[in-house]
Amino acid sequence: MTTDKPQARQLKVTGRVQGVGFRPFVSRLAQQLNLSGWVRNRAGQVEIWVQGTIEKLDLFEQQLIALAPPLARPEHPISQPVTLVDLDTFTILPSVSGDVSQAHIPPDYFICDDCLAEMRDKTQRRYRYPFINCTQCGPRYTLIERLPYYRPTPAWPLSRFVLSAARTMKIL
Repeated sequence: MTTDKPQARQLKVTGRVQGVGFRPFVSRLAQQLNLSGWVRNRAGQVEIWVQGTIEKLDLFEQQLIALAPPLARPEHPISQPVTLVDLDTFTILPSVSGDVSQAHIPPDYFICDDCLAEMRDKTQRRYRYPFINCTQCGPRYTLIERLPYYRPTPAWPLSRFVLSAARTMKIL
């Protein structure tokens, strides 16, 4: 068996992997390693379909844990070989809803320096926006209504606040 022949694996990653920038990280890592496949949230875990050479797949699995975003705490993935399919790129798929009782929810973290700088900069869209967050400082779980968390999904009290075209806060 040659090691340069493409193979495919399906990975399931549990732990703190939702709302912490894990899927974009997975996508960037796969693209850096020239792997094809997809990633998506599935009921409190992250599901990954990845294809490439054995060496790159092994490296991908190692770096998935070793280089994870700061707020992520992924557990070692469950990995199984699957049938190779015709995929040319690596994409982030929409989430699949389901039982999120196994989701690991991080506590609300302090606001990061980048968000503070954006919030204080009059030229930025989120100038003085009190609910600012990113994948480095995480969403404010005390404010969201449901999992998985997505910025486009309104959260309470976020659903009552909007940024107008003039970048000022309005209460609905």
